[in-house]
Amino acid sequence: MKKSIFTIITLFISTINFAQDSFIKNEDLETSPISNFDETKDLYTVVPTAINTKLSDIGSTFFMGKYIMYSSRKTGAIGAGKDEYTNNPYNSLYCLNMDRTGNLSRPNFFAYALDSKGNEGGLAFSIDEKTVYYTKSAEGNSKNYQLYKSVFDSNKYTWINEIAIDFNSVSYSIENPSITPDGKKMYFSSNMSGGFGGFDIYVAEINTDGIPVNPINLGEVINTNKDEKFAYASPTNKEIYFSSNGHNGYGGQDVFISKIKKTRYTTPLNLGKTINTYSDEIAFILATKNSGYVTSNRSESAGLYDIYHFELQKTPLNLKGLVTEKQSEIVLPNTRISLVDEDGKEVATQISSNNGSYNFDVEPSENYLIVAKKDGYLDFEMPIYTTNSNSNINIELNQTKAEIKENIITVENIYFDFNKASIKTESTLSLNKIFDVLNANPEMKITINAHTDSRGSDKYNMVLSNKRAQEAKKYLITKGINSDRLEAKGYGESKSLSNCKTNCSEAQFDTDRRIEFVIR
Repeated sequence: MKKSIFTIITLFISTINFAQDSFIKNEDLETSPISNFDETKDLYTVVPTAINTKLSDIGSTFFMGKYIMYSSRKTGAIGAGKDEYTNNPYNSLYCLNMDRTGNLSRPNFFAYALDSKGNEGGLAFSIDEKTVYYTKSAEGNSKNYQLYKSVFDSNKYTWINEIAIDFNSVSYSIENPSITPDGKKMYFSSNMSGGFGGFDIYVAEINTDGIPVNPINLGEVINTNKDEKFAYASPTNKEIYFSSNGHNGYGGQDVFISKIKKTRYTTPLNLGKTINTYSDEIAFILATKNSGYVTSNRSESAGLYDIYHFELQKTPLNLKGLVTEKQSEIVLPNTRISLVDEDGKEVATQISSNNGSYNFDVEPSENYLIVAKKDGYLDFEMPIYTTNSNSNINIELNQTKAEIKENIITVENIYFDFNKASIKTESTLSLNKIFDVLNANPEMKITINAHTDSRGSDKYNMVLSNKRAQEAKKYLITKGINSDRLEAKGYGESKSLSNCKTNCSEAQFDTDRRIEFVIR
């Protein structure tokens, strides 16, 4: 296929390693995106904002309720001069109003004190917004950005005391600073030596003087032999978003998400085709839990790079299954099931339903430990790794044996249908333990004592408890135990263990509502 002169020139220019503010649109490139890769199932609705121009408008962060961007548009005579690589005006910083629907308006020049003779780039603020970290290039060297720090003088209402950060160097660029929500760390991108290739993402500590120190490469899980930029920690500080053209995606720079763990970052997931395109998507940032901004040079863009607003619809993933007794496969209600993350934190707990089922909302690409506990059963643990689809994990519990303590055979509580004498299916497993003890001790005789809680009349509870004792006896007889070895008595509420009378908790009701197997 013949290429136009414009396409050939674009292909040549795109091979130049431009810094953060000098992008060339790549919609004319013949890209070959990878079709098979993991991506989130979340849905994004992306619309252009009203402030975009024919030049470059790139989002950065928030400050005092306003959205901050850097742009090659020009307001008046500020920032005169052109980038020698793009032939566009140098970028300057602007602040914009945001309304409740995410619309941006009234771009005004931001911070004369931070203006330079070259490009201004991305910036970030301390949690109290009294310290700014910003990047700028020198005139005549627009591909090299350096990182600076200034503090806010509330009396003069300006930024003062500019300090160049120690790990700056003329041999590499430092770009896209972003402060974590706790204010303790800074993410940035750099093409400094010792990385994995192109631009890598680094994290630095913020010391007691507010200065970033000890930068560390995030490693090969995040960084590739191409470019990773625009790292941004979510408001919960549990994940980072970043842009990459090295991980598999739709073409150009796609936005990815990775979970932040105690000792590692998880394998990045592509945010999917409802936000990523064949072009570049960069500068992703959340304004609320389910909305935010992203910058893109997609084909419909008005200029080189435009700012878009997005609404996010989360698509939950489910981890569900049944809890059963391993041998009989009888479902087990009232089992406590916990979900523990890889840092050892219990993130969710629930009780299995009457049909033995459970259902958790989970995150994709996560290591969890399922823990199940139920009286009369051995504790259950199973490590799992969630995929990008719903998962079904059945839990099989093994019973413990009945214990003989003094003259009592102890098993877990025997459950009956509400207000009835019929034994629940799960409790036949408990009665089987009594059968095993009696079968192993053919001379043993027992009395089955049934008790109720204090709800209901004395007379009613006495009748109900007697029926329940008789049902337990009947079940053991059907299993082969001679009736001469079994007695059954009902005591109603007359032998309460809690003695709580009428002012009882559910736990106290559970304690009183019991069946005892007493050796005669």
